Amino acid sequence: MGYDFAERGLAHIGNVLGHLEHSADSVRAIEAGAVVGLDYWRGRVNAILAMPLLPMHIERLAKDLLARLDRL
Repeated sequence: MGYDFAERGLAHIGNVLGHLEHSADSVRAIEAGAVVGLDYWRGRVNAILAMPLLPMHIERLAKDLLARLDRL
């Protein structure tokens, strides 16, 4: 996985989290299985964090996304 691909993946995850954070029904949707579980998104972020020689800005973005996931 290249760094450009990693950045696009993190941007996508950020968009999904933004939708969940601003949706009044996000908790019900998660509980009902209407969206992929938060563990799935956490796993995708952690896979990017495991990349060798990850640029600092990508690492920071990934850690910010993990913090947002924890708040959900």
